Amino acid sequence: MARVNSISNTQTESPYSVFGSISRGVAGGAVLGYASKYMLPLTEQEVDKNLKDFTRYNLLQTKQAKGIAIEEIRNIENKTPAQDAFIKMVDAKEPVVQRFSDSGKPAWKFKSLSATNLGEKDMNELKNLILQVNEVARKYRKAYVKGQNTAIKELKRPTIAFVTVGAVIGFFAGLAHKIISDQLS
Repeated sequence: MARVNSISNTQTESPYSVFGSISRGVAGGAVLGYASKYMLPLTEQEVDKNLKDFTRYNLLQTKQAKGIAIEEIRNIENKTPAQDAFIKMVDAKEPVVQRFSDSGKPAWKFKSLSATNLGEKDMNELKNLILQVNEVARKYRKAYVKGQNTAIKELKRPTIAFVTVGAVIGFFAGLAHKIISDQLS
């Protein structure tokens, strides 16, 4: 005869059902631990003399990339007035100052080159040339810094420590999830 339990409709759970929640937590925590190895910023202890030397080397390489962009403009045979003015500014080693006027728009100031001899169209082209050359250097520097930081994180941070900490946190998160879900049901 089959036993019918009409008073309470409780189901007996397997003692192994907790392992599914915990194993998902451990796996997720381990993945997040590994990802955090690369996502966390560098600490002061990880920045050493080699990094500072590499940063100086990076600045030299960035200046060379900027110099290549300037040389491309210098080698144009029929230069526009803006390109010609740009080369004169570079040869004068004049820093370009960009200030914001009261209206909030950038106001450009040049010491050795009078901006009044350029029309508005040429002045805009000159500003764009300056921005383009600086953008080349910025992209080059950004790529170097990203590669440098990734290499330092790979060399100085032990993967097993990050994965283990993530897995332990995931274990407790999975266990807490199972306990809370059992209490709510």
